Amino acid sequence: MATNQRENRRRAKKNAKNQKIRKTLLIIALAASAVLLIMNVSEINFSRFGNMLSGKDGGISAAVSDENKFPLSIESGENTVVTAINGKLAVLTEDSYSVINPADAKILFNDEHGYANPVISISGGYSVIVDQGSNVYRLDSTTESIYENSSDGQILCADVSDTGAVALATVGGIQKSNVSVYGKSLNRRLDYDISGGYVTSLAIDNRGKSVAFAVVSSENARLKTTVYTMSVSDTAPESEFVYDGSAVFNLHFASHSLYVVGEDFVSVISPQGEETFVYEQGSISTVSYCYNPADNLIIGYGEYSGASVNKLSYIKQTGKIKAQADIEAEIKDVTASGTTMTALTSSEIISFRLSNGKEKERINADDSYYEIQQMSSKIFGRHHSMLERING
Repeated sequence: MATNQRENRRRAKKNAKNQKIRKTLLIIALAASAVLLIMNVSEINFSRFGNMLSGKDGGISAAVSDENKFPLSIESGENTVVTAINGKLAVLTEDSYSVINPADAKILFNDEHGYANPVISISGGYSVIVDQGSNVYRLDSTTESIYENSSDGQILCADVSDTGAVALATVGGIQKSNVSVYGKSLNRRLDYDISGGYVTSLAIDNRGKSVAFAVVSSENARLKTTVYTMSVSDTAPESEFVYDGSAVFNLHFASHSLYVVGEDFVSVISPQGEETFVYEQGSISTVSYCYNPADNLIIGYGEYSGASVNKLSYIKQTGKIKAQADIEAEIKDVTASGTTMTALTSSEIISFRLSNGKEKERINADDSYYEIQQMSSKIFGRHHSMLERING
């Protein structure tokens, strides 16, 4: 058992995206400590979802010349995240949040946030950054900070819509959790209490009209995750889906469909509430995932935890696997454009066509690359304390 725990912790540190959801579960475990005996979750091994790691000091600045071209010097550390926002690069560090033009490395927006455990979600031209485990969060665009606000309880997770509506999951008072939705002007549009457990993942659709949330609890000392879907205008969930023994890493609306990415499965829930399993529970081990600009899922996985050979799949919103590629290595990170899906391994960056899964490009990259981000045909990578343009 001890050997397995050490291996899980080692592998968790190599996967930045999955580590964020594992951090959430650990925070939830700490918040729930007062009710562990009642829930019988003391036998659940939350440490298998990873450890909380902190970054190092620093910010973001030009590294080479006054022309402010790539590479840029950025803060290193496990909390640093490079992602995309409305065709721009978004960089969240332990101290600051920046939006960068990928064409010329010009910093369009930069602001210090001062959060102890910053976690970001993005949709369209908006980002929401929460201080996970605290009660503070902020909404930003690509050019300015719109507002900073505080919630009633400690924040577990959050999401944002294309309209700037923010969905928050917090630790409740009498109830265990609460899910709220606020419009861009901070008008409260949803306030729903959850007594059955703690929210580990949350999604709001692009229009800001529907939410989905995953609630973790324990049944007979076994992990149980229930995903609920709900209209913001309703007073109760429309449907629920139960996954015994599996954690849910991510929920994501694509049009009216909902992707459910689990630690060992993937499914798609239709607008009619019908679920299609792309990969059944227990059939895969999720390594990394992302969504391309068309909101389709790209997932890297192995047949079992620690598999030395992985696969990369492009999954449509209908639940159909459109393209798939075999990778003779363990995937560290994945990214995608409208035409290409790309995987980072310990020695290479490999791109495949979304249309047929055929290899398009292969670039040497050693194990010191942390993550990659694709913007059209260009690939950017976080390498040591640098944000580099790798090709193009």
